[in-house]
Amino acid sequence: MSKLDTFERVKVAGIIPALRTSDAGQAVRAAEAIQAGGVSIIEVSLAPPNALDVLDAVATAHGKAMLIGAGTVVDAEGVRQAALAGAQFIVTPGFSAEAVDKAKEFGLAIFAGAMTPTEVQTATASGVEAVKLFPCFAMGGAHYLKALRGQYPATQFIASGGIGLDNCEEYIRAGACAIGVGGEIADAESMSAGSYGILTVRTKRLRRAIRSARGVLEALSINVGEGR
Repeated sequence: MSKLDTFERVKVAGIIPALRTSDAGQAVRAAEAIQAGGVSIIEVSLAPPNALDVLDAVATAHGKAMLIGAGTVVDAEGVRQAALAGAQFIVTPGFSAEAVDKAKEFGLAIFAGAMTPTEVQTATASGVEAVKLFPCFAMGGAHYLKALRGQYPATQFIASGGIGLDNCEEYIRAGACAIGVGGEIADAESMSAGSYGILTVRTKRLRRAIRSARGVLEALSINVGEGR
């Protein structure tokens, strides 16, 4: 799959659910529950111990049916290891030029973390598929994203950090092409308890909220067009 095809799948879904666990079995079951909720994308964080084994297990179990990514990747070596473990896209918490270059070498889409206008501009110029605006809540949330979109209208933004069912629509209306969510879908307590059904429910609720927000944007666009 090409980088553009990968990114298109992310944009259509509008959600990148992230898993943060050292338990491969938990991750495989959580990914299955999220897919049952209608989202065939998963990001496996490389921060916990045993993360590469977790990524490999999820990619082996679900790589044909789901788009599997590696998150919390901070350097070129992390990209290399993630690619060998089966990652199909890369997500970084901050900008790393060497990680971007290595992702290009492997032909992987990369969503590079940034927060300030300078970081956004640097990441965009590097040729990443999208900028992961992280952590959103720390800089004013959706209002900050909207301000950045005004300055960088050609940049694709994935909003992440402090986003859940109560505010995800704000970020879509502010211009995010997708949102990144972690514990808002797959929290450690639910996975440890084996309560995977709640992950499916949360995924469905977020999907409905995003569809609703996109419907509002589409209606506004039509109304503006008719008024010209």
